[in-house]
Amino acid sequence: MPIYLETATISIPERQALIQAFPCFSNLTAEQSKTLALLMREVRYAPGEILVRQEDWVDSVYFIVKGEAEVSYLSVYKNKKSITPLAILRPGESVGLNDTGFFSASGKRTATVTASTALLLLLLDLKSLHAFLQNNKLESGMFAAAEQMLRMQLIKQSLPFGKLTHERLLWLCERVEDLAIPAGTVIFRQGDQGDRCYLIRSGKIEIIAEEADGSSHLLAVLKPPTLFGEATLVTQQPRNASARAIEDTQLLALSLEYLSELWEKEQKVADMFMTLMVDRSRPQRNPAVSEYPRTTPEGQTLVILKNPDKARYFKLSQEGWFIWQQMNGKQTLLEITLALANQYQVFSPNLVVALISKLAASGFISNIHLGNLGPKKMTAWQHCRARLRALLDFRLIFNNADVWLTFFYNKCGKFLFTRVGQLCLACISLGGGVVFLGAENHIATLLKTLHASGLILVCMLPLMLLTVVLHELGHALGTKAYGRQVHCMGLGWHWLRPIAFTDTTDMWLDTRGHRIAVNFAGLYANVLVAGLCSLLILLVPSLYLQVFLWLFALMTYINGFAMLNPAQDMDGYFIMMDYFEKPHLRQDATAWLMHQFPSAIKHPMRLVKSIPECSYWLACLIFLSVTALITFYVQGFVLKLLGLTPPHPLMVLLLPTLTVAFSSLRLIADIRQQD
Repeated sequence: MPIYLETATISIPERQALIQAFPCFSNLTAEQSKTLALLMREVRYAPGEILVRQEDWVDSVYFIVKGEAEVSYLSVYKNKKSITPLAILRPGESVGLNDTGFFSASGKRTATVTASTALLLLLLDLKSLHAFLQNNKLESGMFAAAEQMLRMQLIKQSLPFGKLTHERLLWLCERVEDLAIPAGTVIFRQGDQGDRCYLIRSGKIEIIAEEADGSSHLLAVLKPPTLFGEATLVTQQPRNASARAIEDTQLLALSLEYLSELWEKEQKVADMFMTLMVDRSRPQRNPAVSEYPRTTPEGQTLVILKNPDKARYFKLSQEGWFIWQQMNGKQTLLEITLALANQYQVFSPNLVVALISKLAASGFISNIHLGNLGPKKMTAWQHCRARLRALLDFRLIFNNADVWLTFFYNKCGKFLFTRVGQLCLACISLGGGVVFLGAENHIATLLKTLHASGLILVCMLPLMLLTVVLHELGHALGTKAYGRQVHCMGLGWHWLRPIAFTDTTDMWLDTRGHRIAVNFAGLYANVLVAGLCSLLILLVPSLYLQVFLWLFALMTYINGFAMLNPAQDMDGYFIMMDYFEKPHLRQDATAWLMHQFPSAIKHPMRLVKSIPECSYWLACLIFLSVTALITFYVQGFVLKLLGLTPPHPLMVLLLPTLTVAFSSLRLIADIRQQD
């Protein structure tokens, strides 16, 4: 570690002689060289210690008084690093300066300097040198270089720009504007429409909020290197407070034009601006939001927030509910964080910021409006990828679906939920299942003998969309049966696979049993439709239609079973999640498997305390086993239809094994993520 000497050992005349030996300081007067000599500090380095590292920021220059140092350069070629010695520096030479000024033109060290022997140096920091050059109006070129280096260091220290590349930092440095603000000057007023933000270089700024009755109160006092005035640029809203200089202040101003360009090209900067804006806010709850508390089986309290303006819902834990109650428009994020720590002994600013950001994005907070920052301009290749993705992942959304769905339910749908209706549906489902299994050989024979039977298989493909639509209609009617709203429905395809969806989030406000019933309603719709098609086989005389109905029933049964996959965000997982009242069941179960299961298996009584996690993995194993059996059944039917016999008996296990392996990919990914 360097040792800074408090007592000077090098006289002022010795320092002056050393300074004036450099061409860039040779024209200094005796008084000027003395002033510069007094700004220097003496420092010692032991052999082997590093003075400066390659790629570090230039923050000072050194003059060698005693000892030697080695200059080396680190290069990387094909991921291989090599260090090349460049020079030996001796007394009278410097680190960071050349004959005309700074050795570095970019603001970064161009090489590493290491003490070869014990070193005695004179250190002159960049700020002191810059101030000296400015006060004495010396070396305009050297002054400009020092100015640029200081600007880059200041911008780099500001939170939103901390991860900018050196090239982008140079670009930004050339576009900021220097402002000298006298004490007492108002920089902007509350209600103004802003077009620039400011970075404090020196001095102090006070931020003042003005109330409707004409009174005002101090919100904050800002010091270097703080960025302010950026919120109005992000939200495109008027200034929410006034800013005034407390003392003579130096600012760097950045206009919206250049800031927008930065947001478009640097996603990390856009994200940091969002975080900074939330961090400085005084969040206030949207008064239109309704609150619905609910108690879990474990006795914990959950609260569901409902935003009627945007038909959105948000589930809060006990800690989240406490944070929500603190959002009164008067407390800062820091005050909310400290209140949470005092109440629950949890100090987590990141948790508070993340929750407030999510609530603001969904419209639950009235005074934070997050803009849409980030890259907007795309290359031709990015445009092509975006268009292709849009074609392969298409959604057609029907808003206000509750209006016509309520009409349909009141006219005929509600009769399905009466006792008589449910008895009829149960008979159709059970009877249809028996007919389906019994008709297998009959359908196989027809497919072998009927002309153009292969065309029937092709016609089945478009009807895959009908099966998923009927499934979602079951969820929708189940939601209406409990008096809840369905805000939207939709259909489309994902990578050529048909999809449909129903917004049943209003069921969050209902009981656990009702939520589970609505999740089951979609599966029941599959079983019901498949059973009805199977029963119709007994009634229709057309052989082609019999084949068509049986194949459609098979497809509907398979689609319904696939929705039970607990490893995907489908009905099976949602049923388990609601039953155990664990919103993060999959993540918790995966973490338990990796970290607690090895010890729990040695002490079986511990498994009793992890029933939700054990049930999740048991459900996954059962699903994979049944998937293998269904695949084996369908494979046998197809082989019988084609009259083929596997060349080896074990070959019949290949397709079921591959199907199970494919179905396990999500589980494997979750486990690897926890590992």
